[in-house]
Amino acid sequence: MLRFGKILTILICISILTSSISSYADEEIEDLIDIFETDSKIIAIVEGKKTITSDLRPKENVVWHESNGYLGAFLTEKRFFVISTSSDAWQALPLRLDESKKGVVSLSPNIALLVTGERVIAFDTASNRFIETQLPIHDELLKAKAEDHVAVVITSSRAFALAARNSSFIEFPLRARETVKEIKITSSKATVRTSDRLLTFNVEGSTWKEHRF
Repeated sequence: MLRFGKILTILICISILTSSISSYADEEIEDLIDIFETDSKIIAIVEGKKTITSDLRPKENVVWHESNGYLGAFLTEKRFFVISTSSDAWQALPLRLDESKKGVVSLSPNIALLVTGERVIAFDTASNRFIETQLPIHDELLKAKAEDHVAVVITSSRAFALAARNSSFIEFPLRARETVKEIKITSSKATVRTSDRLLTFNVEGSTWKEHRF
């Protein structure tokens, strides 16, 4: 009977620990925004209740659009539009000439990411605003991906990461002749294996860490 009581206590403790899931744990998030376009407008229906529109300029063509979780986004030849479930209007970031043609876009339930030949741009649901940083000149883009709570961009000379709720990208330089071998990005962390070392970024610490071989 005493042994059974100990086992029961252990099972209860395990149950409590299991139920104390981190806020960054994987979870399936329902798409809460429906988006579509007409000849002159982009339209978002938020949670099936609120309709929000924005006018397109004459001859402003949509080149990409998607909705995911708490976000909806449009990329045109002239602007990057994003809206969240807590927004009262579409947020629009002007783009430079031909910038959208080089754009790589990734949308997670919490972060919209756009990488052009000149800069990295993100929009997250916590701040409802655009955050950007410049790319090194002549760098090759190796990876650009937004997951639930983190956005990561890897170039031939830099690693950039943005944790949801943060106000800026965290940058980490790569060494001369250091080559990237493998990149893995999950909902809350990034791992980059290079020829020299292992780099990790976790949203809870919001910093790149170096692990030497």
